[in-house]
Amino acid sequence: MDNKQISSKRLRGRSAIEAAHASVTGEDEARLDATISKLYGVKSDEAAEIHINYHIDKILESLARRAGDNGMKRQALAERVQHLDVSGAASQVAKGKLTEAAAVDALFRSLSTIERGGKTIDDRFSIYD
Repeated sequence: MDNKQISSKRLRGRSAIEAAHASVTGEDEARLDATISKLYGVKSDEAAEIHINYHIDKILESLARRAGDNGMKRQALAERVQHLDVSGAASQVAKGKLTEAAAVDALFRSLSTIERGGKTIDDRFSIYD
């Protein structure tokens, strides 16, 4: 057992999940459900849900920071984020199909489109296959 595994077993909650995510590549991301299952002592489906919720929180934090940096107030963000598929993006991240940064970029572009009243920009990127 390496130091990362030992230290993540001593940690609890979000800290344990963050430790498990340290230096994780896309391929490894999809395998973290098993680690989370062991850390929390839960079945794989509950571990997958915990993993997705972790990424939802991280994505929302990043969106809030980015929106704030671009002058959007928290109330406006809260209203507009309801129209985004944050959980779908987080699921793609948890499965290793999308990086968290790419999810935040795509969601922020969608958020910006909503902010501009539906006027879209030509975007060649999509968060889904």
